[in-house]
Amino acid sequence: MAIELKVGMREDAFEVRRRVFMDEQGYENEFDAIDDDPSCLHITLYVDGELAGCARAFPASVERALTPDAPCPPACSLDEGAELSEVYLLGRVAVLPKFRRRGLATAIVQMSDTAACDAGAKVCKLHAQEYVRDLYAKLGYVQISDVDYEDEGQPHLWMAKRLS
Repeated sequence: MAIELKVGMREDAFEVRRRVFMDEQGYENEFDAIDDDPSCLHITLYVDGELAGCARAFPASVERALTPDAPCPPACSLDEGAELSEVYLLGRVAVLPKFRRRGLATAIVQMSDTAACDAGAKVCKLHAQEYVRDLYAKLGYVQISDVDYEDEGQPHLWMAKRLS
């Protein structure tokens, strides 16, 4: 199995997000202005040349500017010494059904952390669906909030990781 990760394949990332979050999970509001911001990193994963998964990462300052009504990630001790522009938000991590249970989400998150760090991030935060909390914990993320239902009624929680 040959795995390839790329940054910048926006339309491929949108295809995965449409199929997983809208078609499979029933989300309605999947795309937003953040997707069009030049600092938004669209990460995609391919298995043997076939599109298999995606994620996106972007500075928290972009979300605050473009979607001021979005829930803000909670502050935590990992933020110490990091400017808002150095705190990135990771999200939209998804793997297409036929590629699941192969550890590919781990590869996507690791690549996303690397891409965010390369772009200047010191901290990465995410608003994870509760059922995947353990995946992120194994990758060094720590829970920084209680469970909430702010994202279309689905149980989520905030997690964070220091990148540098």
